[in-house]
Amino acid sequence: MKILHCSDIHLGKKPFGTREFTQERYLDFFRVFDELITKAIEIKIDLLIIAGDLFDKKELTPDVLNRTENIFYKLKYNNIPVFLIEGNHDNIQGNDTINSWLNYLETKGYVKRGNYSYFEKEYKFSNHRFGDVNVYGVGYPGFAIDDVLKSLANQLNPKEKNIVVVHTALGGGEFLPGLVSSDTIKLFKDKVVYIAGGHLHSFQVYPKENPYFFIPGSLEYWNVLNERKKEKGAILFDTDTSEYQFIQVNPRKRIEITIDYCENFEEDFLNKIEKLQLEKQELVIVNIKLSNSIFLEVDKLEKLLEEKGAFRGYVRLVYENSKYDLENNEYFYSIQEAEKNIISSWNEFSNPDNVVKYLQKFKEYQEEGSNSSDFITLFDKMLEEEIKDENQ
Repeated sequence: MKILHCSDIHLGKKPFGTREFTQERYLDFFRVFDELITKAIEIKIDLLIIAGDLFDKKELTPDVLNRTENIFYKLKYNNIPVFLIEGNHDNIQGNDTINSWLNYLETKGYVKRGNYSYFEKEYKFSNHRFGDVNVYGVGYPGFAIDDVLKSLANQLNPKEKNIVVVHTALGGGEFLPGLVSSDTIKLFKDKVVYIAGGHLHSFQVYPKENPYFFIPGSLEYWNVLNERKKEKGAILFDTDTSEYQFIQVNPRKRIEITIDYCENFEEDFLNKIEKLQLEKQELVIVNIKLSNSIFLEVDKLEKLLEEKGAFRGYVRLVYENSKYDLENNEYFYSIQEAEKNIISSWNEFSNPDNVVKYLQKFKEYQEEGSNSSDFITLFDKMLEEEIKDENQ
């Protein structure tokens, strides 16, 4: 059986900007999903799996729902079944399936929705049968991710062909709710043919040799600045041979360059931008390397980028004392050091390093629109640690 696994579609996402920018980026998420569905039909897949965050928000506008149904109708017309789960963005509280838009899509016959329940201190999992494969949908357990998956691993029959669909990726740890530990994933070895993950927006497999845990990443750039890889798409997997292939789609073009600050910086800046030969369609990121003593007007530079042809310009200042992570393509900004220095000067917190890490996660939650229960749980963990440290 050929399955196509995608995740983090984020239909309905409306990035902040001008009316034209917001509308075009809103449509980008539908365009790239529609492109993938066209490829799925051409490939003649047997099952489409969506591992969470089909929608960007729990509440939908009529336009979002209409565009979504039009795309799913193509799958239904071509007799391609769809199995999906909720992610943290389209997650509902308390298993309120009546008010879930995924439940609505299921009642319309477009999808089969996976979930689990917790009753009398026991996790119960339902499975859906597609061909000779059992598909278990876990959804987004948040901080309970390891407990839920450990319970499922104990209940799986290793003599069956099992697929687990869960909105998570590898990570784990107290600052990363919703990410699973590698030790938990190891429990599924020889019990599954495939674990369909999501949540993070870049392609990832585990283990590197003979992988069975896959994260395809998002189809479009949800966070233009922080997503590591340019390649976007889904994973085509054969349940009989365990062979897989990354099927690429075409998100909006993103260009990233780095410029050293110099005496004639603005002239050099404009010359390098002109060499890009922009066509007013590209998202352009410019990293500017400079010393801490120099101040640049980021808004002005971003406006210059757009005047020179960028659809949207992003300027990122990289100071001499900033660290650059080549593997993850991420800068660690001096603002975190500044926060640490400020917090260290206060007497209220015993562990400034931990507080800075928590602050970073709080900011990410605000950007992502994560559900309030995760935010509150993380805040409680921070307070518990502070109380524990004070009592030691």
